[in-house]
Amino acid sequence: MIWAGTVEIALAWAVILGVKIASNAFEWKFEHLLPNYWYPVVKRKLAKPETATLKDKGIPKKISDELEGLLAFMQGGSLQNSRIRMDCTFQDKIDHETKQLKKRGLARQFHFTNLKLSEKNEKKKDFRHWSDAGREWREVIVEASVSDKYLSKDKKKVLHETIYPYGAILLRQSRHIRHTDKADKDRKKEQTFYSEYSQMTCPSCGAQLNLKGNETNCPYCGAFIQSQFYDWQTEDFRIYHLPDPNARNLLYTGGLILALFLPAVPCIRFISNMYLAFGLAFVLTILVAFGMLSFITPKLEKEEKLKEQIVRYDESWLASNINEALYKSVLTPELLTYIVDDIKIKSVENTEDTTTISVSAKLRRTILENDQHIVVKNEKENWTLSRALHPNRLKSKGQDIVIEKECPSCGANYVPDEKGCCSYCGYSLKVDNSKWKINASEKRNMSTIV
Repeated sequence: MIWAGTVEIALAWAVILGVKIASNAFEWKFEHLLPNYWYPVVKRKLAKPETATLKDKGIPKKISDELEGLLAFMQGGSLQNSRIRMDCTFQDKIDHETKQLKKRGLARQFHFTNLKLSEKNEKKKDFRHWSDAGREWREVIVEASVSDKYLSKDKKKVLHETIYPYGAILLRQSRHIRHTDKADKDRKKEQTFYSEYSQMTCPSCGAQLNLKGNETNCPYCGAFIQSQFYDWQTEDFRIYHLPDPNARNLLYTGGLILALFLPAVPCIRFISNMYLAFGLAFVLTILVAFGMLSFITPKLEKEEKLKEQIVRYDESWLASNINEALYKSVLTPELLTYIVDDIKIKSVENTEDTTTISVSAKLRRTILENDQHIVVKNEKENWTLSRALHPNRLKSKGQDIVIEKECPSCGANYVPDEKGCCSYCGYSLKVDNSKWKINASEKRNMSTIV
């Protein structure tokens, strides 16, 4: 058989058998192969945004209300007119961007399509809840195709647009929890209790008050008191790119087709018996495939094994901690915002009481040049971080003696309650050993990133 015919037969054999094996062996998300997720289609749909709310697009009201309130503020709303509560560092970061944009007559605008809750949230159609570091936490991830635009003041000129065909919106919030009360299994009853009743200290006269509702006047000195003690406060909000769920499968399918094709060519060319030729080609393919897997699999398994060495590892929590550490070091008038993404663990070292990790990550910075030109830069960074080996889940019940100072969470001058927490927002005044801290020497060098 001539070489041209040999190559054609070998290629047909490799493609047909490779696709057949891949369709059964790999886990595919076929909906992401549909035109709805193709970049040109997504771009065209986002260019003509829908006026429907997130709730109208199938996102539960409890989640959509939180997201829409925060998005409205980020797109030029006023914090004074908003009911949103935020962690102090997160609020400063968002406030920095909105002020810089308003100062230059610019605006930020988001549009979404193909919205759906992530697998972790879809089952209960609710936030994912857990308790850690002395607070109750909740998190939602909404998968969506996203357009993130920076516009001129009249909104006619687009200075920069980022489109995520496979994007995600992450919202994480926390609130103070009372450890002397047993959590009600009925979450609705528990939320009603926390929203209607709390204890606090009057910041004016120091009297202990039972506060029902968010506003009241102190019965002793008449001071006006507004408390959001058990309200949720936003700790992190991110819009980021999700890896294409089929990208790795397509890569493996291509490798499989190549592994089938290469041995088949000499077998078909030099062996006249087709049954024997294809049989030998298949055996050689299996040997090649095992060789490829022995090279690829250890790399894939290494990071998973490293994660298992970290107590209660959470990549989103790690990203939030890195974002917080970067805030004071890299934020300048030229840097509008930044996000840490694509975190990979390189090493883990556990001592008697500390976990130290080395990570690589992508730092995505949005920079405003000459007041009108926006540039997005992606840079690979490496950091070493440490945290307690077994981070506390709950605060102790004893009262700490704390000198009055500014609360690191809400910014108020707090008077500690009986649990040693800020009497305004409930933030634990003890050291939070669940947070990852960047190595001191690396932290000093962060100012050179920008």
